[in-house]
Amino acid sequence: MDWRRPMSITHTTPQERTASLASHLTDALARSFTLGVDATGSTHHYYRPADAVVVFNGRELDHFQPLDGRPLAEWQEFVAQERGWASLGQLARVGLQVDTERKEAHA
Repeated sequence: MDWRRPMSITHTTPQERTASLASHLTDALARSFTLGVDATGSTHHYYRPADAVVVFNGRELDHFQPLDGRPLAEWQEFVAQERGWASLGQLARVGLQVDTERKEAHA
């Protein structure tokens, strides 16, 4: 490759970037996302293909909870009562909404 020759630059329109971001977000939520970190420091991840929450204490698996079709919001409420939340994941609010809508549509 000739490094002296200018590279071609592809410009995307704002609409293309928005569509790409929306697609990326949808793909991410379709697989898994971090629900949050509880008050004990454990991290809760939702893994959609298994419809389960995986809880890690540091790098160690602390708990695996199949939801069996129950709304993820029930797990969020359970943790809020039992341990409390220190922080929610970046995609948690959107992910909870998507999970609720998806499971209500199949009920």
